[in-house]
Amino acid sequence: MENFSDNSQEIISVSEVNNRAKNLLEREMSRLWIEGEISSFTAHSSGHWYFTIKDKKASLSSVMWNSDNDKVLFKPQVGDKLIINGTVSLYSPTGRYQLNAKHIELAGEGALLRAYEQLKSQLEQEGLFQQESKKELPLIPKKIAVITSSDGAVLQDIINVLGRRAPSIELILIQSSVQGENSAPQICNALKKVASLGEIDAVIIARGGGSIEDLWAFNTESVARSIHSLVVPVISAIGHETDFTIADFVADLRAPTPSAAAEILSQSHSNLEALLRTQESLLINAVSNNINSEVMTLNNLGKRIRHPGEKVRELFQRIDALETGVKSAIKNLIIVNKNRTKILSSNLLQFSPTNLLQQSNHRLESIEKRLSGETSKIINEKKSLLLGQVSTLEAVSPLAVLGRGYSIISKNDGSVITSDKDVSVGEEIVGKLKDGLIKAKVIKN
Repeated sequence: MENFSDNSQEIISVSEVNNRAKNLLEREMSRLWIEGEISSFTAHSSGHWYFTIKDKKASLSSVMWNSDNDKVLFKPQVGDKLIINGTVSLYSPTGRYQLNAKHIELAGEGALLRAYEQLKSQLEQEGLFQQESKKELPLIPKKIAVITSSDGAVLQDIINVLGRRAPSIELILIQSSVQGENSAPQICNALKKVASLGEIDAVIIARGGGSIEDLWAFNTESVARSIHSLVVPVISAIGHETDFTIADFVADLRAPTPSAAAEILSQSHSNLEALLRTQESLLINAVSNNINSEVMTLNNLGKRIRHPGEKVRELFQRIDALETGVKSAIKNLIIVNKNRTKILSSNLLQFSPTNLLQQSNHRLESIEKRLSGETSKIINEKKSLLLGQVSTLEAVSPLAVLGRGYSIISKNDGSVITSDKDVSVGEEIVGKLKDGLIKAKVIKN
């Protein structure tokens, strides 16, 4: 048997062959762009994707690790035509070569449309589009934040509308890129800034029209969730009237254009003057009705008040009656005592006891003195009580107030004037003093 081996020839293992082939493939066939159709697809529980792409003549096994596919905005399906960027490599244990995909996209605009529909369906299922979760716009906003680029015409359109329709609204610009790779993070940061500012009544997110690629920042999940989490109501004014983005569905209100968004928020300011006139009329009527009611109540109370002089006269009449009663009682008492004296005198004369007569005379004198003293005491107490009540009445009497230099100013019809607003220039007024009346005319109020 012939031995073909040569001691100078290197002998390597199968593994080494596969490793060398792997290195060669990865060196010579790296960063390729390949177009093909998916013929099979498996999403492993580990997160890795295993699939096969083909054309009319051949097929190629492919893999995309989860560290790379988590950046893909859509999930591939069998039959999708893809453009793939990756490196051809070899799986050493089996010697099978494969494409390690780093980036995939659907051919044409299909990738963006697929990602748009998948994200829209996901967020709709989560309830981010529900009408019940929409926040109401303020009736009369005072401060509005606008998230847009300061370079475009969009900002000037909003400024022009608000300046014409509601110049009192304070406008705050939060600068953000609205197109390109960094625009979505900037929009999210702008929404966070709105939340930190406080006292913002509404937010307008605005930009002009463009292609689906130009508007893509507003179709990202991060921007959608930032809009939904904001406590301030958001109006989306993105693109033209026919352009729809994910942000439009999440926002509390969609405006067809940025100018329309400004008109919506300024609508109530246009009606503010008429609203104020209506409220003024209602307030005047309410105050007038209240005043009329109070005047009627005062008039009714005034009719129930008795003049102090009438009360004093009643007290004097009661005193006179008491005095008459006391005098009558004294007279009756004197008559009784006189009768008793006569009886005693008769008894004395009948029995002639001189000492008894003298004692009776002394006792009679003592009784008369005591009776006179008690009578005087009662009269003095009643007079003191009367004087106290008279003083009290005089203290609260309007006539006493007039006596201290004050006066009561009234109109000719007798109504009392309590405010300079009750009279007008040229009107005649009457002043009641302690000792009479004076008439005057208003020259200034």
